Amino acid sequence: MLSAISLAVGLSVDSLAAAMAAGVVLRRPQVSDAARVGAIFGCCQMGLTLLGVWVGAALSRVVNDWDHWIAFALLLMVSGQMAIQAVRGVPPHTVRLTWMALLAMGVGTSIDAGVVGIGFGLAKIEAGMTVAIIGIVTFVFSFFGVLCGCRIGRRVGGVAQLLGSVVLAVIGTRILMTHLAG
Repeated sequence: MLSAISLAVGLSVDSLAAAMAAGVVLRRPQVSDAARVGAIFGCCQMGLTLLGVWVGAALSRVVNDWDHWIAFALLLMVSGQMAIQAVRGVPPHTVRLTWMALLAMGVGTSIDAGVVGIGFGLAKIEAGMTVAIIGIVTFVFSFFGVLCGCRIGRRVGGVAQLLGSVVLAVIGTRILMTHLAG
Protein backbone atom coordinates (compact mmCIF):
# COMPACT_ATOMS: atom_id res chain seq x y z
CA MET A 1 0.00 0.00 0.00
CA LEU A 2 2.84 2.41 0.86
CA SER A 3 4.57 1.73 -2.46
CA ALA A 4 1.27 2.36 -4.30
CA ILE A 5 0.88 5.70 -2.51
CA SER A 6 4.51 6.61 -3.25
CA LEU A 7 4.00 5.76 -6.91
CA ALA A 8 0.79 7.79 -7.01
CA VAL A 9 2.54 10.78 -5.47
CA GLY A 10 5.37 10.49 -7.99
CA LEU A 11 2.95 10.33 -10.91
CA SER A 12 0.74 13.11 -9.57
CA VAL A 13 3.31 15.87 -9.25
CA ASP A 14 3.07 16.71 -12.96
CA SER A 15 -0.67 17.06 -12.50
CA LEU A 16 -0.06 19.16 -9.39
CA ALA A 17 2.18 21.52 -11.35
CA ALA A 18 -0.36 21.74 -14.19
CA ALA A 19 -3.18 22.34 -11.69
CA MET A 20 -1.17 25.10 -10.06
CA ALA A 21 -0.74 26.67 -13.48
CA ALA A 22 -4.50 26.40 -13.92
CA GLY A 23 -4.90 28.18 -10.60
CA VAL A 24 -2.65 30.95 -11.85
CA VAL A 25 -4.79 31.30 -14.98
CA LEU A 26 -8.00 31.39 -12.95
CA ARG A 27 -6.54 33.87 -10.43
CA ARG A 28 -9.47 33.30 -8.04
CA PRO A 29 -10.48 29.68 -8.56
CA GLN A 30 -13.74 28.34 -7.15
CA VAL A 31 -14.13 24.91 -5.52
CA SER A 32 -16.05 23.76 -8.60
CA ASP A 33 -13.08 24.74 -10.82
CA ALA A 34 -10.72 22.75 -8.60
CA ALA A 35 -13.07 19.74 -8.61
CA ARG A 36 -13.36 19.84 -12.41
CA VAL A 37 -9.57 19.94 -12.87
CA GLY A 38 -9.07 17.22 -10.26
CA ALA A 39 -11.66 14.94 -11.81
CA ILE A 40 -10.26 15.30 -15.32
CA PHE A 41 -6.65 14.86 -14.26
CA GLY A 42 -7.48 11.90 -11.97
CA CYS A 43 -9.46 10.15 -14.71
CA CYS A 44 -6.65 10.70 -17.23
CA GLN A 45 -4.08 9.23 -14.83
CA MET A 46 -6.26 6.19 -14.15
CA GLY A 47 -7.22 5.71 -17.79
CA LEU A 48 -3.71 5.86 -19.16
CA THR A 49 -2.39 3.60 -16.39
CA LEU A 50 -5.06 1.01 -17.28
CA LEU A 51 -4.32 1.34 -20.98
CA GLY A 52 -0.65 0.78 -20.21
CA VAL A 53 -1.44 -2.33 -18.15
CA TRP A 54 -3.41 -3.80 -21.05
CA VAL A 55 -0.69 -3.00 -23.58
CA GLY A 56 2.00 -4.38 -21.29
CA ALA A 57 0.02 -7.57 -20.64
CA ALA A 58 -0.47 -8.11 -24.37
CA LEU A 59 3.26 -7.74 -24.96
CA SER A 60 4.32 -9.87 -21.98
CA ARG A 61 4.48 -13.10 -23.98
CA VAL A 62 6.90 -11.47 -26.41
CA VAL A 63 9.21 -9.71 -23.97
CA ASN A 64 8.98 -11.79 -20.78
CA ASP A 65 12.77 -12.05 -20.37
CA TRP A 66 13.26 -8.31 -20.85
CA ASP A 67 10.29 -6.85 -18.95
CA HIS A 68 12.23 -5.44 -16.02
CA TRP A 69 14.74 -3.76 -18.33
CA ILE A 70 11.93 -2.26 -20.42
CA ALA A 71 10.07 -0.95 -17.36
CA PHE A 72 13.33 0.48 -15.98
CA ALA A 73 14.23 2.17 -19.29
CA LEU A 74 10.74 3.63 -19.80
CA LEU A 75 10.59 5.01 -16.26
CA LEU A 76 14.11 6.38 -16.54
CA MET A 77 13.25 8.12 -19.83
CA VAL A 78 10.14 9.74 -18.35
CA SER A 79 12.09 10.66 -15.22
CA GLY A 80 14.84 12.23 -17.30
CA GLN A 81 12.37 14.21 -19.39
CA MET A 82 10.68 15.53 -16.24
CA ALA A 83 14.05 16.46 -14.69
CA ILE A 84 15.22 18.27 -17.84
CA GLN A 85 12.00 20.29 -17.99
CA ALA A 86 12.33 21.18 -14.30
CA VAL A 87 15.97 22.24 -14.62
CA ARG A 88 15.27 24.28 -17.77
CA GLY A 89 12.46 26.03 -15.93
CA VAL A 90 9.80 25.27 -18.51
CA PRO A 91 7.04 27.71 -17.54
CA PRO A 92 3.48 26.57 -16.91
CA HIS A 93 1.20 26.86 -19.91
CA THR A 94 -1.25 29.72 -19.83
CA VAL A 95 -4.35 28.42 -21.54
CA ARG A 96 -8.08 28.95 -21.47
CA LEU A 97 -9.47 26.28 -19.21
CA THR A 98 -12.02 24.71 -21.53
CA TRP A 99 -12.84 21.02 -21.19
CA MET A 100 -10.64 20.28 -24.19
CA ALA A 101 -7.73 22.29 -22.78
CA LEU A 102 -8.03 20.48 -19.44
CA LEU A 103 -8.26 17.12 -21.20
CA ALA A 104 -5.12 17.93 -23.19
CA MET A 105 -3.33 18.93 -19.99
CA GLY A 106 -4.61 15.80 -18.24
CA VAL A 107 -3.42 13.46 -20.98
CA GLY A 108 -0.13 15.33 -21.31
CA THR A 109 0.62 14.93 -17.62
CA SER A 110 -0.50 11.28 -17.62
CA ILE A 111 1.82 9.82 -20.25
CA ASP A 112 4.16 8.66 -17.50
CA ALA A 113 1.23 6.82 -15.89
CA GLY A 114 0.77 4.90 -19.14
CA VAL A 115 4.44 3.96 -19.05
CA VAL A 116 4.07 2.75 -15.47
CA GLY A 117 1.02 0.74 -16.55
CA ILE A 118 3.06 -0.90 -19.31
CA GLY A 119 5.61 -1.86 -16.68
CA PHE A 120 2.84 -3.38 -14.54
CA GLY A 121 1.48 -5.32 -17.48
CA LEU A 122 4.91 -6.60 -18.47
CA ALA A 123 5.68 -7.67 -14.91
CA LYS A 124 2.17 -9.15 -14.51
CA ILE A 125 1.51 -7.04 -11.42
CA GLU A 126 -2.10 -6.76 -10.21
CA ALA A 127 -2.71 -3.04 -10.56
CA GLY A 128 -6.39 -2.50 -9.69
CA MET A 129 -5.91 -0.98 -6.24
CA THR A 130 -2.85 0.96 -7.38
CA VAL A 131 -4.77 2.47 -10.32
CA ALA A 132 -7.52 3.62 -7.95
CA ILE A 133 -4.95 5.14 -5.57
CA ILE A 134 -3.27 6.92 -8.49
CA GLY A 135 -6.62 8.45 -9.49
CA ILE A 136 -7.50 9.53 -5.96
CA VAL A 137 -4.09 11.03 -5.20
CA THR A 138 -4.07 12.84 -8.55
CA PHE A 139 -7.55 14.23 -7.83
CA VAL A 140 -6.48 15.49 -4.40
CA PHE A 141 -3.18 16.96 -5.64
CA SER A 142 -4.90 18.63 -8.60
CA PHE A 143 -7.81 19.93 -6.51
CA PHE A 144 -5.51 21.62 -4.00
CA GLY A 145 -3.06 22.61 -6.73
CA VAL A 146 -5.72 24.73 -8.39
CA LEU A 147 -6.68 26.38 -5.11
CA CYS A 148 -3.05 27.13 -4.22
CA GLY A 149 -1.84 27.92 -7.72
CA CYS A 150 -2.44 31.63 -7.71
CA ARG A 151 -0.02 32.00 -4.77
CA ILE A 152 2.70 29.42 -5.25
CA GLY A 153 2.31 27.83 -8.68
CA ARG A 154 5.12 29.72 -10.34
CA ARG A 155 7.64 29.00 -7.57
CA VAL A 156 6.97 25.33 -6.79
CA GLY A 157 6.19 23.94 -10.26
CA GLY A 158 9.81 23.11 -11.19
CA VAL A 159 10.64 21.70 -7.77
CA ALA A 160 7.56 19.45 -7.79
CA GLN A 161 8.44 18.24 -11.27
CA LEU A 162 12.02 17.50 -10.22
CA LEU A 163 10.79 15.60 -7.16
CA GLY A 164 8.47 13.56 -9.38
CA SER A 165 11.37 12.68 -11.68
CA VAL A 166 13.43 11.41 -8.74
CA VAL A 167 10.55 9.28 -7.44
CA LEU A 168 10.01 7.69 -10.87
CA ALA A 169 13.74 6.97 -11.23
CA VAL A 170 13.75 5.29 -7.81
CA ILE A 171 10.71 3.19 -8.71
CA GLY A 172 12.32 2.11 -11.99
CA THR A 173 15.53 1.20 -10.21
CA ARG A 174 13.60 -0.77 -7.60
CA ILE A 175 11.81 -2.76 -10.33
CA LEU A 176 15.12 -3.56 -11.99
CA MET A 177 16.89 -4.51 -8.76
CA THR A 178 14.00 -6.70 -7.62
CA HIS A 179 14.10 -8.71 -10.85
CA LEU A 180 17.88 -8.96 -10.97
CA ALA A 181 18.10 -10.10 -7.35
CA GLY A 182 15.37 -12.69 -7.54
